[in-house]
Amino acid sequence: MDSIFIGLPYVIARLIGAYEVLIIIYALLSWFPGAYRSKLGQILTRMVAPFLNMIDRVVPSIMGMSFAPLIAIILLEILSRILLSIL
Repeated sequence: MDSIFIGLPYVIARLIGAYEVLIIIYALLSWFPGAYRSKLGQILTRMVAPFLNMIDRVVPSIMGMSFAPLIAIILLEILSRILLSIL
C-alpha cells in the first residue's frame, strides 16, 4: 500500500506535465486560421479553455494578447515542484 503513495506524486506530476503540453498545443493553434474549429481544436478547447478562462479573469489581456497560457504553465510547474518536494 505504501508503494502506491510513493509513486502517486510522480504520476500526478506526469499528468500535470501532459496538461502543460496540451496548453502549449492549444496556444499554437492560434497561429492557424480555423484550427479551433477542427476536431482537435474542439477537444483541446474543452480540456484547456476553462482553466485559461479562470486566469484570464484575474490577468486581463494586454493589447489583445492573452498571457493566460504562459501563466498557466508557470502555475502548473510550481504546483508540480511543490507536490514532488512535499511528497
